[in-house]
Amino acid sequence: MEENVIVIEGLSKNYKRWFSAKGTKALDNLTISVPRGSVFGFLGPNGAGKTTTIKILMDLIKPTEGSAIVLGKPAYDVDVKKRIGFLPDSPAFSKQLTAREFLSICAKLLRIPAEQRNETIEEALHTVKMTDHAKEKLGSFSRGMLQRIGVAQAILNKPELLILDEPLLGLDPYGRQEFKQIIIEQQKKGTSVFFSSHILSDVEEICDRIAILKKGHLLCTGELDKLLAASGVNVVIAAGEDKIFKELMADAEGSVKNPDGGWTLSFPHNNPELLKKIEDMKKDSPDALTISASREKLEDFFFRTVENANV
Repeated sequence: MEENVIVIEGLSKNYKRWFSAKGTKALDNLTISVPRGSVFGFLGPNGAGKTTTIKILMDLIKPTEGSAIVLGKPAYDVDVKKRIGFLPDSPAFSKQLTAREFLSICAKLLRIPAEQRNETIEEALHTVKMTDHAKEKLGSFSRGMLQRIGVAQAILNKPELLILDEPLLGLDPYGRQEFKQIIIEQQKKGTSVFFSSHILSDVEEICDRIAILKKGHLLCTGELDKLLAASGVNVVIAAGEDKIFKELMADAEGSVKNPDGGWTLSFPHNNPELLKKIEDMKKDSPDALTISASREKLEDFFFRTVENANV
């Protein structure tokens, strides 16, 4: 069995424009891999090349250069499609069909045996919490409800790999929480998940690996925990230690008052001189300070990475 469910090497895509000899480069020499069993977040600002990459993976468009291997086979291999679940960024639904009718058509296209279709459809509806709306027409659904049905069709065939383009779009906080649980459950079943999103807090919560793009260029990729490794310290100051609090507050980038009257100060970026100062205070007043490493938030890491990129 292949170690990676997706292997992209040197992928580039140029869109020709009649008014421009050069055209537009949507992807520029992209190389990433997605390990089997992972939940992989594909991130970047608008126009970064995320949807272009996903379309190439699904063989909806052809790359200008490079290769895309999906489940051990070229992206254009027809046989690999039956092992993938896919939700595009702007799915189109027939408004006259009910949810169950739509999923029945999808099940037939996926060649799910007739004797298994009803059970498979009911299981998918239950997973996305849409059982009570199965007989309602899609034309009456909200954007969030349509997203749920889109996810339902993507998991109908119990895929090895889920490829989802902005699946959190249109979902309220409650719906997003349910979606995250669906992803976690799919991963537990052995399904690998590759999805793009702008909701970084949700990505941080459920993804174990990420890649960040900007203007078609890969800025970074890797394990989330390693990318967000400790980059500073949190200092908890005991209640009543006003002198220490005032002395450190000027250098802190964040502060939270604790229920017991003390304070937690954050220092996101390591500063050797400041760390020595804090450690000296700890030695002089061991009960006044508690020091712990702090992990950078994905949102801060994302904006710092994108803004500092010279592309």
